[in-house]
Amino acid sequence: MHIIMFLYLMKILFSKTYDLYHIYFDSNRIFITE
Repeated sequence: MHIIMFLYLMKILFSKTYDLYHIYFDSNRIFITE
């Protein structure tokens, strides 16, 4: 049970950081092109 909860939390953290990473790079690309 603990392992499942841990994996679930890791998945949430990973998806959040992944989204932030993409938002950051998209904004940089827009900034550079303009």
